[in-house]
Amino acid sequence: MKKTSLGIDLGGCMSGNTAFAVIEWDDRSANVIALFKEPKHKDAQPCFEFLKEVLRKYKVDAIAVDAPFSLPRMLIEPDFNASPREASGEIANPYLYRYTDYWLYKNYGLRPMPPAGDRIGRLTARMVELLHAFDYQAPYIQLDQSSIPIYEVYPKQIALSMGYADYKKKRTKILQEFGLEEIEDEHLVDALLCSFCATKILEKKTVFPPLEAKDEGWCYPLLESNF
Repeated sequence: MKKTSLGIDLGGCMSGNTAFAVIEWDDRSANVIALFKEPKHKDAQPCFEFLKEVLRKYKVDAIAVDAPFSLPRMLIEPDFNASPREASGEIANPYLYRYTDYWLYKNYGLRPMPPAGDRIGRLTARMVELLHAFDYQAPYIQLDQSSIPIYEVYPKQIALSMGYADYKKKRTKILQEFGLEEIEDEHLVDALLCSFCATKILEKKTVFPPLEAKDEGWCYPLLESNF
């Protein structure tokens, strides 16, 4: 059954780096409906309106975004009793990393950047603000009386589960696997991977949030997959 999904590689609101991939998927092909970048804005408010325009123009079954949806629960609830972590270094610190970040490290050897860190914190803030603007009730946002599922994903993990350990250097092969031509912009490639993962989440080819991640946020990992 065909599914249309929106993948977003989120960037700063005023950077012009946010990339969108609207793609119709089935078991054999990827039909690219639109690949585009968000224009630069002078302030944050047009970001909400731009996303609303996109969602009204392209009716999608699911959205997947490369950006943290939440902060570590320990930052918000100091009395929260975080589960012990079998790791050394900062990844073991529940004030820096959510359980989902630790889970990606334990299962895939990946080290996502901390959601409140200086490089990612602004994107986390922007993502949370966007979710609030759309009355987010996990996993759905609301728009014009419609509910659309939206998921946090990680392109590096998606590519790894497809068999591409160093996906930045394997971009051409990944695109060929989807039957697509070369795309020079790495942000658009990440948006493409997000869109692919969105459809796989709908097919339940993912790990859903375990108890340890309850009420903290979850980055949905793609299970081993190929197109």
